[in-house]
Amino acid sequence: MKTIYECSHGKSIKWVTFYFLLVVSACIVWEVWSVSTTGNWLTAVLVIALLLAVLLLCFMVYPQYVIADEEGLGIHTLLRTIRIPYADIERIERAPEDFMSGMGAIRFFGIGGVLGYIGLFRTKGYGTYIAYVTDRTKAFIIHRKNGRPIAISVAEPDEFMPYFLKGGDK
Repeated sequence: MKTIYECSHGKSIKWVTFYFLLVVSACIVWEVWSVSTTGNWLTAVLVIALLLAVLLLCFMVYPQYVIADEEGLGIHTLLRTIRIPYADIERIERAPEDFMSGMGAIRFFGIGGVLGYIGLFRTKGYGTYIAYVTDRTKAFIIHRKNGRPIAISVAEPDEFMPYFLKGGDK
């Protein structure tokens, strides 16, 4: 049986995303106004295309939900679904609420606040890991037998962990 866990956004993520969208919108409006006064349309088109590409990329990679089925876990984004078979999972643990901020997380590559914390991060306690976290207070660390750990978050963490501990719905 397939169970779907939504990836809800924390309050800080919602605010960072709101301000990001506000700044991008203001930049696009400013570029359009700039073209109307200076006539330099090539620069405006390039800047607007870059801003829209960044915005589109953020929407393509943020996790929408986590799928748990008989085979394992799947992290669904608009771009793809990342599959983690149960055989590859060593253990799953609940992450401390401050593991993305209070533990000195360093972002190597990815997004740090717009629609979530997505990408390659490093903390002192967990080492280098891949993050698909939309709410730091509801996060889990999936330790894999092969590969880097993966951090995820789900809207209902109290329902997610018992499902995994009993090995899915076998």
